[in-house]
Amino acid sequence: MDALGHYLRIHLTGSAGGIELFSRGSGMPDEEARRVVLGIRDELVEEREQLLSIAHRVGARPAPLAAVAAKVGERIGRLKPNGHLLHRTPLTDLIDLEAMRVAVAGKTAGWEALLSVVDQHDGLPLDELTALHEQALRQGEQLAELHSRAAARALVR
Repeated sequence: MDALGHYLRIHLTGSAGGIELFSRGSGMPDEEARRVVLGIRDELVEEREQLLSIAHRVGARPAPLAAVAAKVGERIGRLKPNGHLLHRTPLTDLIDLEAMRVAVAGKTAGWEALLSVVDQHDGLPLDELTALHEQALRQGEQLAELHSRAAARALVR
């Protein structure tokens, strides 16, 4: 498999873990944060389907075991200490939003990398990648705002 195929497999694996991460938003007590995070999760599911389609067009196939490992890794990451064993705290929301921002930043960089080589690969659709990149930028802005509010709740007493 060529470098583009491997790159797409890496991002497909990451997308599986990202969907798991954003699914945690259902436990957020802040109603707006929960709505935004779950809305982004739904977009991630659609984006993964688009990424799968792009991967198939260029001859890349997902690595099912890697996707399972990413999901398991995300779940293990939930075991981080937050000072409370059985429930979410404002600090949990803050740390989760930071992880979500990192995930979206990685995804944004992925779309940028694909856009930079779109002219050299027939299977890479410029319009679709441009729309995905713009959506990722919007998601990053939404998460930055939620993160700021979560920091105020978690760190200011």
